Amino acid sequence: MCVMLLLGGFGFEFTPRHHDLNTERNSEYQDSAKQSKPTSTETTEEKPADQEPEEEKRSTIRWIDFNASLEMLKKTNRAHKTLIEKGITDIGTCELLAFVALRNGNKFNAKADTKNLDKLMAELKKGDRTNIDKYADNKYFNYYVESFHAVLDGIICKDTAAVTGFHPVAKGFWHTGHDDFGNSRSYGFKRKHLGHDLYGGVGAPIVAVEGGTITELGWNRYGGWRVGIRSEDTKRYYYYAHLKKDKPFPAHLELGQKVTAGDVIGFLGNTGYSTKPNKNMSGRPHLHFGMQIILDPSQEDGNGEIWIDVYAICRFLSGHKSTVVKDPETNEWERKI
Repeated sequence: MCVMLLLGGFGFEFTPRHHDLNTERNSEYQDSAKQSKPTSTETTEEKPADQEPEEEKRSTIRWIDFNASLEMLKKTNRAHKTLIEKGITDIGTCELLAFVALRNGNKFNAKADTKNLDKLMAELKKGDRTNIDKYADNKYFNYYVESFHAVLDGIICKDTAAVTGFHPVAKGFWHTGHDDFGNSRSYGFKRKHLGHDLYGGVGAPIVAVEGGTITELGWNRYGGWRVGIRSEDTKRYYYYAHLKKDKPFPAHLELGQKVTAGDVIGFLGNTGYSTKPNKNMSGRPHLHFGMQIILDPSQEDGNGEIWIDVYAICRFLSGHKSTVVKDPETNEWERKI
């Protein structure tokens, strides 16, 4: 069974949100990646036999390997809609993905995964829930269910199966890229790339994938001009970096502001890798897009941060883009309602 519950992580493509990353912090990150990997925060203290058992302390997920393929995201989402039509409302996209991940050890394969999903769906349509209900108390299945919900609840509605998230690049603007999560980066210090680079034209409008509150806005020596947005349920933090020189954000954008999925929050550029603000770096213009999962306050900043591979999610959302128009009076790009 390939399930990673890892305490700690790698060095980051950008600085932690509340302070600049220095060499001391970097050495801490590198050391943490070499530590042992406990699977949970369970308590091992035994209770007296005559004492009423207290509610078991809930384990906190420490790492998520989001390996779901584009094919399975699409197929489980379609299957979710089918189940709703059949009156089955407690098994959705995330539960179906968890079933597939449990069967494949989190190593997705289009042919085998499709076979497992199709077999389960055929049974569910006949009213036979045996093959999924038997995992109700399986810790690995429940780990996958919680993990997938933490990642996808801001993108796919768990009640209707509707796609509610938007691709970070607005409709009508070209972009390209590949799965570069985990690639090496060396500016400032050697580290892993914990995001997805979307190459495009300078000035292309960047939109909020999910609604939430702007918690970071301004310059960072690694990410350049960047925006950080925390989801309303606080489980996801979205990071949009390397925004356009001289015009990184819409004029009205400010820290603490609430935004809606699809709202314009910035413009594609190539800033960063500089201690001096408003500097372009070498290389092609691109958006660095990252998603952090936060299930516990200890995961907000520091060694416990969880960043996932968003490549498949971006491809999934390529069919759901926000239409934007330029306001003739303000000359600002805005979401078309």
